[in-house]
Amino acid sequence: MSFAFLFQPPSGGSQPREFDAGIVRQVLIDLGESALARAPYIVIGIVIFLLFWLIGNILKRAFRAAGARTRLDITLAGLFGRLVSAVMVILGLFVAAVVIFPTFRPGDLIAGLGITTVAIGFAFKDILQNFFAGVLILWRRPFVIGDQIRTLEYEGAVEEINVRSTRLKTYDGERVVLPNGDVYTHAVLVRTAYDKRRVRFTVGVGYLDSIEKARETIRRVLRETESVLADPAPWVYVTELAPSSVNFSIYFWTESDQANVLKVSDAVATGVKLALDEAGIDMPYPHRVVLFHDVTGTRGADNEQSAYFRQKNGAEG
Repeated sequence: MSFAFLFQPPSGGSQPREFDAGIVRQVLIDLGESALARAPYIVIGIVIFLLFWLIGNILKRAFRAAGARTRLDITLAGLFGRLVSAVMVILGLFVAAVVIFPTFRPGDLIAGLGITTVAIGFAFKDILQNFFAGVLILWRRPFVIGDQIRTLEYEGAVEEINVRSTRLKTYDGERVVLPNGDVYTHAVLVRTAYDKRRVRFTVGVGYLDSIEKARETIRRVLRETESVLADPAPWVYVTELAPSSVNFSIYFWTESDQANVLKVSDAVATGVKLALDEAGIDMPYPHRVVLFHDVTGTRGADNEQSAYFRQKNGAEG
């Protein structure tokens, strides 16, 4: 209610109206009576808001407890709990406002926020993309904290997954922070998705050596090497007749951790080299045969070739 009319000049003159304490007192009385009349509604509105706030907190704790009892990621469970709690608080504010102010219409407020929401969406497009990608990663769980993954040009162990980014610790001890939008829209190789992982490398032996003897020597090394799994069994196949060697492809399974793979691969490669040397089996270097033309005139074919080039050069000159 405005008090300006108390000090406005009379309509017929230029002098200000004299201050009337009675009018002021009556205005205050009217305000008090109006507040007292609305007091029950105000109390009811506050009680309704507190009730919605309490329900929101209960639901937030329930989501966290459900996430702890199920496979749902604890970060995602906490996020869902906070979202549900925020929705309940906002709903409680709307209901309380309608109770306290009967002329308040939430539909008008929501309609007014429509254009603002679109503008905010465009302004925070990347942030929202990373947010929803993070929610999907936490929900679908293509990898979890502790997994060793490779995505884009980065590889390492997953340290943290939140609603904005995924953090990796590389094998060199560096931290990589990847936006969830990039992680979700690109291929991800999860090296530790399974307990076992197959390793492959190639060994070449000489053409004059026995293939079966070399194969049995390699198999013996695989059987005797610690951490090479017996099930699935290792494979030793001839896969190429190269220019300088007969190449074997060696396949074996071991635990999927990257440090273990490197350790076992080193043990197998070292053991195969020493065992083939001990068995007298050659591991030849690539070699090339180079033919030199005889310019002394003692070979007929070289003389004919030289005459051909001399005749050709003379014709061109």
